[in-house]
Amino acid sequence: MKSKSALEKIYHAFCPTRYSLLVLIWLILLVGSAAAQRVILKDAATPIAEQPTPQSRVIAVLAKGDSVRVLKFNGVWAQVVFRGKQKGWMYVGRKAAAAKTPTPATAPSPSAKPTNTAPAEEIKPVEQTPIGNPAMTTTPPVTDGGISFHLGSFSQQFTYVGKFYYRTLPTLYVEGTFQYVAGNVASNYLMYGNAKYVRPLGRRIEGTLTAGVGVINTVPVSAAGSRSVSNMVFNYGLGVQRYLKNSNWLRADLREYTALRQKGLTNFFEFSVGIAIGISWSKI
Repeated sequence: MKSKSALEKIYHAFCPTRYSLLVLIWLILLVGSAAAQRVILKDAATPIAEQPTPQSRVIAVLAKGDSVRVLKFNGVWAQVVFRGKQKGWMYVGRKAAAAKTPTPATAPSPSAKPTNTAPAEEIKPVEQTPIGNPAMTTTPPVTDGGISFHLGSFSQQFTYVGKFYYRTLPTLYVEGTFQYVAGNVASNYLMYGNAKYVRPLGRRIEGTLTAGVGVINTVPVSAAGSRSVSNMVFNYGLGVQRYLKNSNWLRADLREYTALRQKGLTNFFEFSVGIAIGISWSKI
């Protein structure tokens, strides 16, 4: 019996199965929910700018409890739809605390006559919520998504990983992954979708937590009569990423996979290192 060619192996690895269809539906639902993300405002007054710049004209001020729909991100700005079909830009970075400058005391003039008039009430200027924060320019830029490429070890086997991700909230991403694991007896092809939570750990370092579901397809390398087998797989893990420059990050991930096989559960452990490239999908 002839051994399978490389093209036949790839075809059988990614041929439609009930599990791969579930993964595709999962990814479609994740991206669909990201595109229609609604946010409830918690600030008493949130200014909406005409353009994503600190000097832009304010076109509206929304109150606490108002809702907006996020369309895309541009650095520390988010383009939103509010009050039906109106569009504008909302600042999503940290607000700078206003520094208080002490006013020096003025010595009274010797010729001034004392009076019994009570001091006039001090008129304080109305403090407005800042739209931009120049200090944010020193922090890593925020994009609405990107791609990443990884190399690593998958249960003592070499693996190649490709990912694409989309930012739905300031700290939440959805991520799709295609992965190949090279083995001596059988090769594994994985396709899965994840939700990833990102938390800053420093000025250039972020920590991540992730979990998701997908499909693992096992293709024997050379075994007469053997066929590829697909199984559902769950994964969870953590990681760390360090900002380099120009929206590029260095990533390291630790994950554990649990495959639902006919003979029971099978666990895999993965460590990978890669480069992430930030991309504004809305501008493509």
